[in-house]
Amino acid sequence: MTDFLITGYTNAIKDDLLDALDSDLRVVVAGKDCVHSPGKRFYHTHPGEEAFNQLFDVYSFHTVLFVSGFSDGGNGYPDELRELEQTLLQAIRSHADKFILLSTEESQNYVPVVGTGGMELDRDYCQASGLCAGHLEALCRFYSAKTSLKTIILRLPHLADSVNADNFLGSVFRQVQQKKKVLLPFRAQDRLDFISQRDLADLISRIAEEEDDASDSFSVVSGYLHTYGDLEALLKNIDPQVKILYENRADVISREEYPHRLRREYGWIPREDVMEQILRLYRVFTGNSGKRRHTAGDLAEALLNRGGRLIGYLEMLVGFLLSEFLHHLIGNDVYFRFVDVRLFFVVIMGTVHGIRIGVFSAVLSCVALLLQYLRQGTDWTLLFYNVENWIPFMIYIMAGSVTGYVKNKKTEEIRFSQEEYALLRDKYIFLNEVYQSTMENKGEYKKQILGFKDSFGRIFDAVQKLDHVVPQSIFLEALVTMEDILENHSIAIYSVDQYERFGRLVACSNQLRSRLPKSAVLEEIGDLFRTVRAGNVYKNTQMTENMPVYANGIFRDGKLVLFIVIYDVSPEQYGMNYMNMFRILCGLVQTSFLRALEYTELTERQIYYPDTNVMRPERFMEILSVQEEMKDRQIAEYVLLRLDETDKKKVSDRLSRMIRAADVIGEGPDGRLYLLLTQVNQESFRFVEGRLASTGLRYCVTEKAGG
Repeated sequence: MTDFLITGYTNAIKDDLLDALDSDLRVVVAGKDCVHSPGKRFYHTHPGEEAFNQLFDVYSFHTVLFVSGFSDGGNGYPDELRELEQTLLQAIRSHADKFILLSTEESQNYVPVVGTGGMELDRDYCQASGLCAGHLEALCRFYSAKTSLKTIILRLPHLADSVNADNFLGSVFRQVQQKKKVLLPFRAQDRLDFISQRDLADLISRIAEEEDDASDSFSVVSGYLHTYGDLEALLKNIDPQVKILYENRADVISREEYPHRLRREYGWIPREDVMEQILRLYRVFTGNSGKRRHTAGDLAEALLNRGGRLIGYLEMLVGFLLSEFLHHLIGNDVYFRFVDVRLFFVVIMGTVHGIRIGVFSAVLSCVALLLQYLRQGTDWTLLFYNVENWIPFMIYIMAGSVTGYVKNKKTEEIRFSQEEYALLRDKYIFLNEVYQSTMENKGEYKKQILGFKDSFGRIFDAVQKLDHVVPQSIFLEALVTMEDILENHSIAIYSVDQYERFGRLVACSNQLRSRLPKSAVLEEIGDLFRTVRAGNVYKNTQMTENMPVYANGIFRDGKLVLFIVIYDVSPEQYGMNYMNMFRILCGLVQTSFLRALEYTELTERQIYYPDTNVMRPERFMEILSVQEEMKDRQIAEYVLLRLDETDKKKVSDRLSRMIRAADVIGEGPDGRLYLLLTQVNQESFRFVEGRLASTGLRYCVTEKAGG
């Protein structure tokens, strides 16, 4: 069973949707105003609270659904953007697989402001609600691009359910019922669409079950083409006297006639045409909103639902009467003058039933004591102004409050422990079943693994791909191969200077390009550097922030020349098997890289011009081609400079001391000299310009050599 969280504006989610969700989903609803439904877990908490964060520790949420307050034509709710961000961060921290945002089609109700060349410069929204909904969607896309969280945005039209108590359709019905003017937001010819909660539940279930989809945005349409004029005609059938008015808002939303993309991606087909059910839904609405007579059966049901609390009040009343009877019966006995029966009653009620009944019991005891004082002839002014007379009343209130608070606290702790125990029990039962099944099929699985192409075959394929003599080609193939075999897209490769003080980024996965610095001081990553320098695989067991999960070094003659890191992994990639696979691949990279370095040293005369660091055109163009491919795959960057100077010896002498080891000087096919600056883009190039200016060499930035 898969854990599924619903949060945000949970009032928009009705029983129709919750009941229609797939039975394999363990649904948890967390919101400020949750209405309990049988078979579902509800928590009165919202994003940003500690109790909400603890839900991600108790449950292993596979999918998180956030309902926007702008859905169904709403106006949002306070702190919605902050709560969405808190939910996204918790989903990322707990390694949730998918995040679904229920937005509104109003987010597309804008006119693009186009600049020169057809580029969209801004968006002119027709309503403020569309602008705010667009911000929510932009925040989801931002975290989806920065992390591995898969984000699905569903832009909904109006929603309909079997009750329609507090949605757009319900507000229209309420205006008709109250004989008021019905105000519709757009124009009569504008399109009006409804999605039933059951159809929406089917779509959400399909999205939660799909494993091979990607982050995307979809417009959810029913496929039935209706307008506000059609709704007006149906309302006229209900009440011919009703008056329909239109706000005439602008509607420039580009809608699909049929949800072809959702059908192609998830196999979803909307079934219900809500407009055909308007008359029936109105009759249901008026039946539910009418005044009901409270029959004896209704009263019995209410008493049954509130039985626990009612029994507590009955016990309090009986206990109070008994305590008063004992007080008057034995109050004058010398043996019982030191026993306060009322205080005993308050302590018992607070300890058994909690703070509410404990305080009520204390109030009853205070009233009884006050009446006793008055019967004895004590003047109420003397009773009020003499502080010593307040002490019994204070003791009663304190006793009821403290004992009730302790009772409530213990009850909540027990309830939470029971829920946690039930969840852990389900998990361990499942794991035991998996273990038994694995043991029964051990022999069969072993044969499949040994003969499967993705075991030894993939390792052999990796060896072939790494068979290069150009180090830059090895960086490219190593990154692509490791991403494929390790099923991870947070890998980076650093080169190390000869003094082992600095690490220079030579290639990294696309999603890490904006996160990682181009250089790293090895002393600042002490634990990682010491572990890797000792020849071991670094594993971030302390979960230190901003540190990779795995790291391994590549050595030459006992010196560290490269190290490879993996920043983010899924929970199943924390095992020893995964770390061993990472170590094996690093060993293959080391073998290929050292072979490439040795080949470069042996063929140095054929690669460089005599007494210079200037490469000959053949090798230089080969390296430039690799850098272009790495740039196209968005795993590395470079800037190419064409030099005005043609004297190779002069250029080599001036540039050799100021460029890095990863940078390359070479001659192009046109006979001109070029400088290739690796891991530099147009923004960071300004930091290099100062050093180049000190050489006195003139240059210009170019796209390719010989062009």
